[in-house]
Amino acid sequence: MLLIGDHNRDGVAHTTKQHCKSSKEDVLEPIVVKAQKLVEHEGHPHTQDYDDMTQEFVMTVISDYHACLCAKGPMPDHTMETSLLDASWAQAHKVTGVNLACSPQLAKLIGNSFFFHGQLKTKLHPLVKAMFGFHSSQSKNVIKKNQALVEGLKEGTNFAFKHMSADEDGQWGFLKAPLIQKIINTMWFANKHDDGVVFHDYFKPFPLLALALVLVAIECCIDEWVTGTQTDIPFTIQEYHGAYKSHLKCLHVFKDATKQYNALPGICARLYEVGWCVSQLCYLLMIIIKSLMYHSIHSGAGPLSAPAKVTVSACIIATAIKEYEDGMTTKDKSD
Repeated sequence: MLLIGDHNRDGVAHTTKQHCKSSKEDVLEPIVVKAQKLVEHEGHPHTQDYDDMTQEFVMTVISDYHACLCAKGPMPDHTMETSLLDASWAQAHKVTGVNLACSPQLAKLIGNSFFFHGQLKTKLHPLVKAMFGFHSSQSKNVIKKNQALVEGLKEGTNFAFKHMSADEDGQWGFLKAPLIQKIINTMWFANKHDDGVVFHDYFKPFPLLALALVLVAIECCIDEWVTGTQTDIPFTIQEYHGAYKSHLKCLHVFKDATKQYNALPGICARLYEVGWCVSQLCYLLMIIIKSLMYHSIHSGAGPLSAPAKVTVSACIIATAIKEYEDGMTTKDKSD
């Protein structure tokens, strides 16, 4: 190597330096891939219109984005929506290894927060009616009972308690109403592939923001009975953003007032734990049913049939503290 001239040595060094620089650039700036649209048609675009790679990438973004919205911005403004979408896009790049260029057409495929708002309300509709005892009837007597039920449920956020009462002294089990756990199970823990299980980084423990969304969604479904007969009320950011903020403030007040007992974090942890257990049980039940159907078919047997202002008063806080002092933690008297 001592026989090589300075010019050649410098040239080799220069070339090597350039090669190293180029390699670093390749790592830092991977090739941007453009989506290939295979089907053209009028109206809203569909994921199936694109090539397989784009479909996989977009579905990855959608899953992460909807989970991220629930946990970090259930009622976002445009700026937050854009920020969360960018984060989910980057996560999809990390997961798939594809650096797909974003476009307005692809952004439309992702959708927005209205999607899961409507999904949440749709799942809540029958639960609110059945669990609170609303009845569909043109009878004046039934209509009056429905109206009184609405007033009673919304008074002092009664619907969020395990035991409801017209008097605050009679209320106990704040945030332990069966409906709350039921809709969380149905919405996010229906099976082991659901968002609450797959995106446990977002949902463990159950997010405070998502809990506020659940409360305001329940309130929206109750509001539909305010006239005594059920009337559709859109669950939109415009209509319920104020109520959402009110419920969120209520949760923060409760958290601060009971921080010595770690009450709210304990409740959120239990909501996740119960939801996770339900998802696993549902999966096992599905396997058992499929197994029974398989054996039934192959054995020759027949087939199986298949917004008011929300506040947390000193009385509510005192009752919650007493529950924890009595050793009830996140369980209630019936546990």
